[in-house]
Amino acid sequence: MRQLLAVALSGIMVFTPVSETNNLITGNNIIVVNDIGTTEKTSELSISSKTAVCKSSCRKGAEPIKSITAVQTLEKRYGNGRYSAVANANWSKTVNAELLSMRNSISLLSVGTYRLKTVFTVKYKDGRSETVTVYSTETTVK
Repeated sequence: MRQLLAVALSGIMVFTPVSETNNLITGNNIIVVNDIGTTEKTSELSISSKTAVCKSSCRKGAEPIKSITAVQTLEKRYGNGRYSAVANANWSKTVNAELLSMRNSISLLSVGTYRLKTVFTVKYKDGRSETVTVYSTETTVK
């Protein structure tokens, strides 16, 4: 069933321009580009006492993986609805394995609404690769 849904969504997204109305929401993550692989990708943000904890992971699906790279960027929403990267809140990790897990944090956040953007690049053993962007749900500092 999951593969059928993925195939159907892939077909729709191939013929439809990618925009925020085409997002696939899975749990607390919003996948905003076409996800051709079967890997599970997550981007999670929690904030407590003005400290953000950013967690991202990518797990092997049915296809063998050669390497995974993830780039995390903490973003803050401004009055015009646009997001901008938070200074010193950008991290990267690459593994030559079928599982990537990363956790980073930043303190002294100002009042506002934040989200974690994670860009995953997955290289498969058959030579294919994909880049997928996953956003966490928004979290607010009061």
